[in-house]
Amino acid sequence: MTVSSRGCCDSVSTPLRTDSVRVRRYGRTMPRDTTDPTRRALQILAFMQARSSASAEEIAERLGVTTRTVRRDVQRLRDLGYGIESTAGQGGGYRLVAGSDRPLLVLEPEEASAVVLGLAHLTDLGLSGLEDAALSALAKVSRTMPPQVSATAEKVRRGTAVIGNRDAGTPVEHVARLAEASAERRTVTFTHRRDGRPAARRVDPYRVVSFAGRWYLFAWCHLRRDWRTFRVDRISDLHVTTLRYTAIPSPDPVATVKEAVLRSPYALVARVIVEAPADQVRARISPHAADVVPAGPDRCLMTVGAHEAEWVAVHLAELRLPMQVVDPPEVLEAIHRLGHDLISVRTAADPDVARIID
Repeated sequence: MTVSSRGCCDSVSTPLRTDSVRVRRYGRTMPRDTTDPTRRALQILAFMQARSSASAEEIAERLGVTTRTVRRDVQRLRDLGYGIESTAGQGGGYRLVAGSDRPLLVLEPEEASAVVLGLAHLTDLGLSGLEDAALSALAKVSRTMPPQVSATAEKVRRGTAVIGNRDAGTPVEHVARLAEASAERRTVTFTHRRDGRPAARRVDPYRVVSFAGRWYLFAWCHLRRDWRTFRVDRISDLHVTTLRYTAIPSPDPVATVKEAVLRSPYALVARVIVEAPADQVRARISPHAADVVPAGPDRCLMTVGAHEAEWVAVHLAELRLPMQVVDPPEVLEAIHRLGHDLISVRTAADPDVARIID
């Protein structure tokens, strides 16, 4: 049996196919469920979004249906608000109009897993106020997915976890407003707390940087007439002005923030060569505590700031790895003192001491 049609995207005579037809995808023959009009429409959208245009024959072959069914489904999508144009002639077909209103989002299984994974772990960015928004967005995205795609994405979400230090005290609104002000080159004012003392600041924001679970603002400070780094969770009374500033050459924001967090606040900065790969050392120490960079295939340079050499000695001892202290000599002396103190620890053999403990 044949069906005759005169649509601009259809052939004159097309053999009628049943829904049990198996189609080829990525070189493999795969069965398709084409009895559900909604699922067919989503499959058509996914196919059209992946290319500039698609003929009715190509879509029909992909879905295993007739070109008449394709034409009817395309019209259904138009009724839903999608801008779909038809082009006549040889090589003609359907295409999505650029910038058209698309009320639905069609994702391939891999794309859906990536979106779900990202939304599920947004809270690991160290921002407060994201939980409800992330869950709401996750629910909306999940409802637009076909059941099989949604089930696959949910398995990925449930099967993953993120481990690490994070500070959930940074308001997401502050990060968003500061990032927007940086992009628009707008001066901002705020109150910044440091050591418990609030101070009013007026700055030109250049970048918002996330480092080791905390968020920092890199900006030109009008008060200090210099570049400064501010912890965003210590900012209050944030106001974005209408004044635009002219950008000037600046240091690298990421490197500057890292330097400010790891070295600037401390009187002592130690450099140590550790006889182990950088990845192995990073896994044993907090990113807030030290900067670790490779110094060869099996060694690395660790830079750590502290107020006292004894603090550095304790943390280096916790690594339990061979190392060489580059500088300062106070750190090496502190390590030797720590080693001597640990060696002098002995078992309480005195019976009187044992009775006191019991």
